[in-house]
Amino acid sequence: MYVAPVSDIAISYHVNIHQYADDIQTYIAAVQPQCLDSLFQLINCTDDITHWFLENSLPVNLSQTEAVVFGTAPRLRVRILLEVAGTSLQFSDTVKLLGVVLDQALSIDRHVSTIVSSCNFHIRALRHIRPRLTLDAAKSAAVSIVGARLDYCNRLLYGT
Repeated sequence: MYVAPVSDIAISYHVNIHQYADDIQTYIAAVQPQCLDSLFQLINCTDDITHWFLENSLPVNLSQTEAVVFGTAPRLRVRILLEVAGTSLQFSDTVKLLGVVLDQALSIDRHVSTIVSSCNFHIRALRHIRPRLTLDAAKSAAVSIVGARLDYCNRLLYGT
């Protein structure tokens, strides 16, 4: 509730915003690659949001600020230097949103790799307590570990 005015700032710039517990995401849809007006609106909006946080004595961690462009290969070749709140931002190849890894081409390759890595890590960790579990309990734990990761955001991945 305290940061509710941040959405008013984004709306005044015609910038889309998603707010989570400790995360704010601002974004635009730039249909034409040469349309920089929307990008400048996003940069100005982000600067004003940062200024609002500082005025209200709230910390801003610019080291965790990320920028990513989603699009086709020709569009991804165009690079623009972004500066937000006096800090230069490099474009990331991927971004993690609510546990889902999205890459620039919106393929699921990186997300699948992340899920497989996470499952392998937790299954290997399970072997530390395996001697203290019955066979059925160990099977149940392994299925739960893998199943929970596979089911997470499965609506997003449906049909891919």
